[in-house]
Amino acid sequence: TAIKPRGTPRSVYFISSRRERAACCCCVRPAVEMTREKATERLNRFAQLSTPKESKADWWTSFGPKLQWGNQESMWPVSRAALTSTPSARLTQLAQCKQDHRRPDTLIPEYQFSCGRMSTLWDVSEAALSALCSERVSFLARHKTAVSGYLRHREQFVYSCGRCSPIWRVRQDAIICPQRPRTASLAQSKRTHRLYIPAREVQTVVSRAAKGCTASEHTERLAKAKEKAEGPFREPQSQVSEAAKRARPTDRILDLARPKKVAEGYQPCRDVEWKVSNGAKNAVASNR
Repeated sequence: TAIKPRGTPRSVYFISSRRERAACCCCVRPAVEMTREKATERLNRFAQLSTPKESKADWWTSFGPKLQWGNQESMWPVSRAALTSTPSARLTQLAQCKQDHRRPDTLIPEYQFSCGRMSTLWDVSEAALSALCSERVSFLARHKTAVSGYLRHREQFVYSCGRCSPIWRVRQDAIICPQRPRTASLAQSKRTHRLYIPAREVQTVVSRAAKGCTASEHTERLAKAKEKAEGPFREPQSQVSEAAKRARPTDRILDLARPKKVAEGYQPCRDVEWKVSNGAKNAVASNR
C-alpha cells in the first residue's frame, strides 16, 4: 500500500500510484498528451453540463401563460379585430357602472370614524359651543386623580425603541466610577463555539482536478435527457413482458388476493320496498 505524502494533490497521487502499479505489472503504457481538440471537447462538455435545466412544460401540460399581477397587461394579447370592433347594445349595457341609489343627505363623511384625527369628526353647532354645561357634566368632565401614596414613574420617552441616547439620566458618580473586572466580563459579547462552522457560500470554487477530469460512461448515460414519446398522454395499455405472463403467483400472493369476507351472522340492509305476506293481506283489522 502506498502512502500519500502531505501536500500532494489527490489527482497527482492517483496518477503516480497507477503508474507504479502498471510498471510492476510490466504493462507500462506511453503517456498521451492532451491535444487542443480534446481540451476543446472537455470545455464544451463542461459548458453543456453547466447550463440550467430547461423547462419541460408543453402546451398540453401548462395551465396558461405566466401572469404577473399588479400591471395593466392583459392575460392574452388582444387581436386587432377585437380592438376595432363595435360593441353590441348588450355589451354597452353590461359595461355601465352600478347606479348609486343613496341620497346625498344620508351619506356618512369620509373621516367620521377615523382614528387619530386632531380635527373634529363632525361639525359642532353654534348652540352647543355657546351653551353652559350643568353641574353633572362638569363633574363627569373632571380627570381621574391619583390616589394617596402614588409615586411618579421614571421619566420615559414615547417610542423610545432604538434611541441612542439613554432613556433616563445617568448620575455623575456612575459616569466616573472605575470599571470592575466582573462588569467587563459581562460586557463582552458572546463568542461562537470552537467547533462552529459558518454558513457555506452560495457559489463554490471548483477545483482544478474537477475541471480536468473526464466523465465516466455511467455519468454520460445519466446526463442524457429522458426520452419521451410525442403526444400529450401515454398509451392506456402497457405492454406486459413474456416473463410476467408465464409467472405463477405464490401461496402468499394468492392468500392476499382473496377478497375480504363478511362476518358470521351478518345480515344485509333491508330493502326500502318489501313484499307483503299473504297473511297480512287477508288479516281482518280489529276495532282498535
